Amino acid sequence: MSLKPHINFAFGSNMSTKRLFARLPQAQCLGVAKLYGHQLTFNMLSTDGSAKCTIDATHRNDDLVMGVLYALNDNEINQLDIIEGERYDRVTLDVEALEHGPMQAHCYIANTFIDTHLPFDWYVQHVLHGALEHGFPAEYIKHIEAQRHITDHDVERAQREWQLYQKVRLSKKA
Repeated sequence: MSLKPHINFAFGSNMSTKRLFARLPQAQCLGVAKLYGHQLTFNMLSTDGSAKCTIDATHRNDDLVMGVLYALNDNEINQLDIIEGERYDRVTLDVEALEHGPMQAHCYIANTFIDTHLPFDWYVQHVLHGALEHGFPAEYIKHIEAQRHITDHDVERAQREWQLYQKVRLSKKA
């Protein structure tokens, strides 16, 4: 199998293969990777008024963000640029792929922040599902489970997002 030219490091909702493949059905999952010197946060201001994931550089080697690598072709990366939108910048970082070793991958880092909003429950579900699906360490999963969240009152959007899978282990409602 030849690799597609773009390697994406997904650390938020796109870690869930059900979520990403619903958006980009021809993407290739390459496995899990670690990004050192960063931390996962839920403080990106989304256009829907909620918070979404981003990563912040800490420059501390013991901080890490777990993620999932996907190989994408030119059309898929262009589509993902549209999906992620102008509130994220696509950047290239050095990651450590568990199966492939050190490599460069691009990811989307927020450029619009908010500290007064919480993510929707279905969004945290996507992130949690991806972490569970890919066997992330228990402590990392606990960090995601501990994320406070709110119910999305746009019932149609919430139903569309929840339909990918059954709810798992969310308990920190605000």
